[in-house]
Amino acid sequence: MAYKLRLSVFRFDAKCDYLPFYKKHFITIDGDETIDSLLAKIKEEERAFEYPTGKNAAISIAGKNLFTNVKIDDIVDNFGTEFTLMPMSEKRALKDLIVNRDDFDAKFDLIDAFVDSSDKKRFDELIIYHYASDIYRYSDDFQGDALFLFANEMIQKYPSQKRNILKIIDKKSGIWLHTNICGKTFPTNFEAENSIDKLKNLALQERN
Repeated sequence: MAYKLRLSVFRFDAKCDYLPFYKKHFITIDGDETIDSLLAKIKEEERAFEYPTGKNAAISIAGKNLFTNVKIDDIVDNFGTEFTLMPMSEKRALKDLIVNRDDFDAKFDLIDAFVDSSDKKRFDELIIYHYASDIYRYSDDFQGDALFLFANEMIQKYPSQKRNILKIIDKKSGIWLHTNICGKTFPTNFEAENSIDKLKNLALQERN
């Protein structure tokens, strides 16, 4: 089924713009196509438009972070045919929907010594959770929910490193700042919240 979408698209260039603006686009697209295909169609209309591409490319719709491989059918079912396309983090926007992810990559460095370098691939798959928390908007020091999810998985993978990993996240800027992120990503991942709760319990047990 084809849909006629009414879009407001976030536009911003950190090199020359002081404030972002939004541009309207009216796109007809088949429901079997993906957000990535939708973004490509926008770029056909506006060559200067930039968006994230490749594996783990992600943006935000209606305050929910999602990967661009999500099908249009699922987007319309949940958001309707009129919505706004945003970068995952407005304050980290570099060019339109592309964000500077240096802060995200730096979080992996916090526990890099206790895991294998190949585990970075798994960490990258959690990027939508890093920018999902409301806390991150106000605290640049916040370690982020991607790190907490990753830490819980790595404790299971490397049980001998449990104490070292828990010391990293049991900090003022760590897991105790976490707030519920259910509804902050699409599709909603309730298991993510359960995983962070398990990590909190492990940190409390380690304190005792």
